[in-house]
Amino acid sequence: MAETAVPKITPDVAVTGPVDVTRVHFVGIAGTGMLPVARVCAEQGLTVSGSDARTTEGLKELARLGVDVRVGHASDHVPEDATAVVFTHAVGDDNPEIREARERGIPVVHRSAVLNALMGAGTTSVAVMGTHGKSSTSGMLAFALARMGLSPSYVVGGDLDAPGSGGHAGKGGFFIAEVDESDRTHIGMTMRLAVVTNIGHDHPDNYAGEADHVDAYEQCIRIGLHEDGILLLNTDSPGCRELASRLARAGDGPRVITFGTSRSAQWRLTATASAEGRGTAVLRGPSGQEFQLSLRVPGMHQLVNAAGAIAAVGAAAQDCELAVEQLAYFDGVKRRMTPAGEAARVRAFDSYAHHPDEVRADLAAARTLASTGRVIAVFQPSDQARLDAFSADFGTALAGCDQVVLTDSTRGVAPTALEKLAVRVNCAGGSARYVVPDRAAAVRQAAEAAEPGDVIVLMGSGDLAEAGCVLLAVLGERVSLAA
Repeated sequence: MAETAVPKITPDVAVTGPVDVTRVHFVGIAGTGMLPVARVCAEQGLTVSGSDARTTEGLKELARLGVDVRVGHASDHVPEDATAVVFTHAVGDDNPEIREARERGIPVVHRSAVLNALMGAGTTSVAVMGTHGKSSTSGMLAFALARMGLSPSYVVGGDLDAPGSGGHAGKGGFFIAEVDESDRTHIGMTMRLAVVTNIGHDHPDNYAGEADHVDAYEQCIRIGLHEDGILLLNTDSPGCRELASRLARAGDGPRVITFGTSRSAQWRLTATASAEGRGTAVLRGPSGQEFQLSLRVPGMHQLVNAAGAIAAVGAAAQDCELAVEQLAYFDGVKRRMTPAGEAARVRAFDSYAHHPDEVRADLAAARTLASTGRVIAVFQPSDQARLDAFSADFGTALAGCDQVVLTDSTRGVAPTALEKLAVRVNCAGGSARYVVPDRAAAVRQAAEAAEPGDVIVLMGSGDLAEAGCVLLAVLGERVSLAA
C-alpha cells in the first residue's frame, strides 16, 4: 500500500467512531489506499463521489461503476448532501474540499474509519498487517477464498488484475482488509483474525524504531482484536516474536498461531525453492497435515506470505487443501515483481519495493529470473526523509544487483543525496555508475545497457512504472536496428 505522510489533519471521528457512509466523498479517491475502499462502498450501493489530481485508469473504472469523479480539487466538488468527507494523510488541511467540509460541518474522517465501518458490517473481518508483504498476503487470501466460492469482500492496496481491482464487495461472510500502519491508523481497527506478516522499522517520520512499531502493534491487537479472535504471526520476524513474547508474558493475550520457516512455526515451510519465477515448498500444518505449495510469483518471501494466507484460511475453519490448490493460479498483486514486458530478449518487471528489506527480497527474486543474464535495477527513492533514514542500508541492498541506475522521486530528492547513495552502492560492492534524475532518461539508460538474457527491475513506490513504455520502446528500437 502507498505510504502516507505525517498526519496533517485531525479527523472529526475516531477510527472506532460511528461513520455515516451513506453519502461519502473521497479526497484523493484514486490513491492506492482510497480507491479500493471507494469501490467497495459503490458496489454496496452507497452513493460515492470523489476527486483526484489527475485522470487515471482507476479513476475511469470508478466512473464506470457510477461514482461521481472529478479531476482536480475544488470546494464545489463536495456534494450538498455529503455525510462524510474522507481523507488520507497525503492530503493537507488546506485542501479546498477539506476546508469546505469544515465550514459546512460535514464530518472529516480518515479512510481507516470508513474501512473499519465496512469491516464491521456483519462479516468475519480479517486484517492483514505488517511492514512488508501485506498487499501480497491479503491478495492471496482474497483470491483463494474467491476461487473457493466464498465470495469475500476485500480491500487490497494494489490491483489484482485490471486497474481498480483491489477492492470488491462480495456476497459472502468474509471481509479481507490490508490495514496500513504507516500513520498508526491500524490502532483502533477491529477484527476477528489478525495476520501480521512481519514487524520492522519503517516510516521514520512516524516511528522512532522497531520497538515503537511493536508497541503500536500491541496496542492495535489489544484494542481491536475481538475477545475470541486469533492472531497469526510470522515467527521468522524478530518483531513478531517480540510481540508474541509480550502478549504471553502478560498472560491475557489472544490465541496465537505462527507461520514461517522456523522450526517453532505451527505452519512451517520446508524444502523451499524459487527458480524461473516460481516458488515451491512443503507446508506442514499444526495437525500434521502436509501440502505441496506451488506459486507462480517469484521470491522466497512470497512463500512465507502464502503460508500466512493458508494459516488464516485454517484459522477461519475453511478448506486449506483447496486454498493451496487455488494459490497455484495466483498471478500476484500488480507492481510486486510483476511482468512489465519483454523485448530484445530483455524482460522487465515492476517492483513496489521502497524499503531496503523489500529491495533485497525483490532483487533476490529477480536473480532467479535472470539465470543466464544480469539484473539491472532502476531505483526511485520515495522521498528524501526515507532516503536519509535508510541510505546506508539501501546501499548494501542495491548492491545485490549487477547494475543500478538511480533516479529522482516524485516528491523530489536532492541530486547530492542520489550521488551519496551511488557511492554507498559502489562501496558495498555494487555498480551504480548512473545518476539520472529524469525518470524517462533513467529508464532509457538501463535499456541501452541491457543485453539479451538480462532482467530490468523498475523499482520504487512512485511513478517510475509509468516509464515502462519508454523502456520497451528503446528495446524495440534495438530489435528494429538488428533486423
